Amino acid sequence: METISRSLLTFLLNSLWQISLAAAVAALVCRLMRRGPASHRHAVWVAALAAAVLLPLASLHRTAPTVPAPQYPRELAAAAADSGLQRSAPALPATPSAAPSRTISFAQTTAAILLGVYLSIVLFQLVRLVAAFIRTAQIRGRARYTAMPEALERVWMRCQEVFGVTGVELLVSAEVSGPVTAGRAIILPESLLAEPSEDVLTTAVGHEMAHIARRDFSCNALYEVLYLPIGFHPAARFLRREIERTREMACDELVTLRLMDAGAYARSIMSIASAMMAVPRPGYTLGVFDGDILEERIRRLLERPAGSLKRARLLLAGGLGALALCAIAASTLALTARAQGGAQALMKQAEAANNRGDFQAAAEQFENAVKVEPANIKAKLLLANTLLRQYTPQPGGDNTLALRARQQYLDVLALDPANRQAFNELMSLDVHARQFDSARQWALKAIQADPRDTAAYYTIGFLDWSLTYPDYARARLDAGMKPQDPGNIPDARLRQELRARHGAHLEDGFRMLQIALQLDPEYSDAMAYMNLLYRIEAGIADTPEQSADAIAKADAWVTKALAAKRRQANRAQPGAALDVDGPVPAVSAPPPPPPPPPPPPGGRPGNPAEMPQRIVIEGSLQAAKLLRQTPPVYPPAARQAGVSGTVLVEVVIAKDGTVRSAQGASGPPELVTAAVEAIKQWAWRPTLLNGVPVEVATTVEVNFALGK
Repeated sequence: METISRSLLTFLLNSLWQISLAAAVAALVCRLMRRGPASHRHAVWVAALAAAVLLPLASLHRTAPTVPAPQYPRELAAAAADSGLQRSAPALPATPSAAPSRTISFAQTTAAILLGVYLSIVLFQLVRLVAAFIRTAQIRGRARYTAMPEALERVWMRCQEVFGVTGVELLVSAEVSGPVTAGRAIILPESLLAEPSEDVLTTAVGHEMAHIARRDFSCNALYEVLYLPIGFHPAARFLRREIERTREMACDELVTLRLMDAGAYARSIMSIASAMMAVPRPGYTLGVFDGDILEERIRRLLERPAGSLKRARLLLAGGLGALALCAIAASTLALTARAQGGAQALMKQAEAANNRGDFQAAAEQFENAVKVEPANIKAKLLLANTLLRQYTPQPGGDNTLALRARQQYLDVLALDPANRQAFNELMSLDVHARQFDSARQWALKAIQADPRDTAAYYTIGFLDWSLTYPDYARARLDAGMKPQDPGNIPDARLRQELRARHGAHLEDGFRMLQIALQLDPEYSDAMAYMNLLYRIEAGIADTPEQSADAIAKADAWVTKALAAKRRQANRAQPGAALDVDGPVPAVSAPPPPPPPPPPPPGGRPGNPAEMPQRIVIEGSLQAAKLLRQTPPVYPPAARQAGVSGTVLVEVVIAKDGTVRSAQGASGPPELVTAAVEAIKQWAWRPTLLNGVPVEVATTVEVNFALGK
């Protein structure tokens, strides 16, 4: 219900200005084409009606917020690449991204009133349209065949021949005051049977035959349906009126071009009009006097405006092109509307707490918002994401926050069974909990919901490696190999057992990672696992040549992954502040332990005594783990002196994520102390190496800009 309400409000909000824009552009174009054929102007007005409906509808389409792919081994950034693969993944089409739109909130009562009035108008118009169709069917059903006078028969045969239409019925009815068209039937008033003038008969029958030749009845039925959702708008009524007017003038032009002289046609129209009673159009029919512009039609027939047909066609093409360009421009400026419920104020308070780094207070406010509106999907997602921002996975640690976040994601899926973000976060949580079977199921559901979900493909590749590597490492040990020993496993029996047990995992892992790389060619972590899978393949190869070939491919992945990671570091942007009125930002759960690093010569994998106690991580990568970031205080003396610039600080992060030491490496001396003092208050998510917390040496850049 919330989604329907938001969609209708968004449609109404955008229709207010987009329909007016379409009508204004069409009016300008038709003004320039006023001496051209009426059929061309009719085409412009029809295109404007289509734009007036499609533009607000297009504003309902929103590209889902990008869910960042989980980077399970952030410290493995130095291990991957892009090389020529012998395996091929299925080609996938590119998907353009859409620019986010601005959001306007309405009070819940206001939104309910607006939607109620709008739906009442649409329902009223629908009832009127259905009643008109029923009335038309009744008139046509009661109309009768009759013997045609000789003059009418000659006119009838001539009109059919000139317009090239067959299967048209000529009926007579006392319920119509003038000639009308209903489907493929022309219904004449009984008074016209005694009409002696062939010009008048030709005008009456010819005009209706032109409607049939142009398929106006069925086209107009479509226009009426398109008009229903926008009929509340004055500009939409203007579009509808102009479509009717240009349609009648287009039929006038067709009759005078093929059947009779324009002067005689004009005199005949006046004759028919003087004999008709002033009654409204019966039901849903097309009549010779629709459009209420008899005077303009007569004037145009008598003036016979002349113009170059080539120029008219160029103007038509230019006008439709201008309308299309305006439609494209308008679609990029679409707004989003939402009903502001009782939870909105609480979510705003949570937003403020989140943006100042107080995630605990933010989680409390989001939880209150969920209590106020249990069906608010956005509040549930934001609550779960905020809980995960505070969660640090540790062996034997407290996982209460993760369990609370998981429940919120499950609640979201109960409300929205295809919610991609919930799938991804549950998948990530299960990976970190080493619930690999469950993680794979969530990944498959995510792919089913969105076949272009890179995170899901990558996660399955990671899981395939995780299931294979322990047995592979054990087989190397059983064969008497040291971790740094090159080549394949010398024991053919062990190689055969590994291939039998994990061959399917390797193939599946390669395939999934290749799809992830097709979708995102810069996915350095997917490259990392391509490297690792190739190294396993090298170890179970039967010949030294096959092993060397797999190692070469792994090394190529490493080289290209390093390059991709450097490019990503250069493009790294600071995280944006939370905006509860915008799309829900995705916050993947913390990464699991990275793959074992290359051990020192003579060492054995998994020996904690031989594990490094401190590792070096690039600053842009470590920034993704920030939990608390206290902004620096700009020194008043430096500000007054106009000193600005970037301070580079060398930081050692303790195993618990706090700052062990920080010292300035470069930058304006007046700003170094302020930068260092601020960073000492920062906190990061602990870094795990093979499940063991380690210290991290990294660098942090602090920018000081005057005027901020």
